[in-house]
Amino acid sequence: MYRTPFFTSFIRNPNYPFAATKDASSSRRPRLPAPPPLPAPAMETSFFSQRRNRTSLPLYSRGVPPPTPPLQSISAICALFVFTMLFLTCPYRCSCNSGFLPTLEPGVPTIYMCRWVHTATSSVSLHDRSQAGLTDGSNGDIVHKSEMVGAFQKIPMVMPATDILMSAQRKSRNVPPTKGITNIAKRERNKGAKQLDALMKELSVPLRTYTENFPRRRDLHPYERSLIELTFGEGYYEKVLGRVDALRKKINSVGKQHASVCAKSLTKREAEERLCEGRKELEEVFQRGQHAVEDLINVAKALRSMPVVDPHIPTLCLVGSPNVGKSSLVRILSTGKPEVCSYPFTTRGILMGHIVSNHERFQVTDTPGLLTRHDDDRNNIEKLTLAVLSYLPIAVLYVHDLSEDCGTKVADQYITYKHIKERFGDRLWINVISKCDLLDKAVPSNFDYDDDEVRRYRMFGPEDAIRVSVQSQVGTEELKERVHHLLTSQMTRIKDGKSEDELQGTDSTVRRLT
Repeated sequence: MYRTPFFTSFIRNPNYPFAATKDASSSRRPRLPAPPPLPAPAMETSFFSQRRNRTSLPLYSRGVPPPTPPLQSISAICALFVFTMLFLTCPYRCSCNSGFLPTLEPGVPTIYMCRWVHTATSSVSLHDRSQAGLTDGSNGDIVHKSEMVGAFQKIPMVMPATDILMSAQRKSRNVPPTKGITNIAKRERNKGAKQLDALMKELSVPLRTYTENFPRRRDLHPYERSLIELTFGEGYYEKVLGRVDALRKKINSVGKQHASVCAKSLTKREAEERLCEGRKELEEVFQRGQHAVEDLINVAKALRSMPVVDPHIPTLCLVGSPNVGKSSLVRILSTGKPEVCSYPFTTRGILMGHIVSNHERFQVTDTPGLLTRHDDDRNNIEKLTLAVLSYLPIAVLYVHDLSEDCGTKVADQYITYKHIKERFGDRLWINVISKCDLLDKAVPSNFDYDDDEVRRYRMFGPEDAIRVSVQSQVGTEELKERVHHLLTSQMTRIKDGKSEDELQGTDSTVRRLT
């Protein structure tokens, strides 16, 4: 008898096992007599029962109907499951959970990935751009989402231009030709083309990494954006990145050109000459543009040294005229140690300190002094103070020096204070009169003030002002208690969402600083 495996024989002939022998008309082998029938036992004849009792019931016995193949059963079950899922979840979106079946949610069309009877679902979310904050709501223009403060700490370390060049030269010279090339000329031009391509990549890849990983101004928080403008000037940051990217493109162009020429060399000597020419020109191109890399190093150092302000932590900002004692108050209130000198404009940048009270952490920032003039006439140092006041959720501690020991007249201090108070009056506020131990000894420049407000300001200071002296420690404990209460209130405002616009850096009441 001519026997074959059960499933293969069944696919070839559906009547198997009844036709287990070949037909006499299609084979030269004679037909063999059928085996005698066996007594049929009293048991189930399904496919699964046959497999369970295959030791007691011969599989190829006469009178047993052909079993159902498992391949068709699994296919039918899988198809039924998939069509059922598609029918039930057509208007729904699936999201995976810890159970076997996915959770169905109304939403977006769903993509199903099926392998046998185990299914996995993924959803394609088609969110509205207006909900995702990608449109400004007026004309549908795309608005890039601003990052949180701290992008300057993520910028990459920039290697010096000489180190980049030396590393590229060393790595490119070690590139061997392709193995298996026996022809000398062909092997030499293959080696030259590969070394030029390697030199080009070793010079251009670091530059591409820098241009891609340095943040774009449009993606920065408005506070950091203003710091870039005030520190480097308008457009300088983009100009440096543009020069680095232009150098990268020039290197790629020259490298590809010389690699192509070297690959077409006819002799070994010609390939060596073109390799030397290409390597020399690539190095010259990089050396001519290496000043862009050096400028980028300086930009990276300046950005990385800028203080990081967390907008979700309450921040106390000390504001006032130059040399009124802001830095001295920062020293007694926080961990910050700013420079304290007797001349004005000692503070030329934003300095940060921290306060830890009752297991709560707060921030304190010291800002440059403000002079009595219009905002358009202020220098970049003064505009740093306005940037902090404009774009960060802060509480203001305004410092007054009524003794005029700072060098600024009381009338000028009052004008500046009134202007800042009117502009940023929505902030939480504390007024502090510093150097109170010098008030009795002070001789005002002009005591006969025409304005009653200035006269009252000279005599008593602002309403609810705290008189403090760092030298004699007068009022320092009261100041610390008031500051803690103020920052706790600021924390409540942040948690309640009252500073939502400030946290996003979208203060509509603030004009452009530059």
